[in-house]
Amino acid sequence: MNDIPKIIEIIKIEPYKVTCRWSTGEIRVIDFEKKIKEWKLSPGDNAYPLLNYENFKYATIGEGNTLCWPNIQIKHINFSKGEITSPLAFCPENLYHDSQPINNFRLVKIRKSEKIYASK
Repeated sequence: MNDIPKIIEIIKIEPYKVTCRWSTGEIRVIDFEKKIKEWKLSPGDNAYPLLNYENFKYATIGEGNTLCWPNIQIKHINFSKGEITSPLAFCPENLYHDSQPINNFRLVKIRKSEKIYASK
């Protein structure tokens, strides 16, 4: 049995955050803003185009039920086929562990007379 969590639905994509329903039944938020800062991307890096939200917003579910960006093609070596090109994708297990439960993003009332705003 494969216990690695898989993404089964993308619920929302916003600047550098992706909210997903997982095969575990959970809804979790993947915050790429923190990861992008940690990666210290430069123009030659595969994930560099993610810095532009116009690229980031095209996240979709790819092979292996993980996030991928079909608009960002990368070259890599496949041992049976040689060099191939495929969409940028990340390991679902790493995405799951880097994500947070949606409950961590709760609605908080600021003032009685104002609307409810989302905060973390």
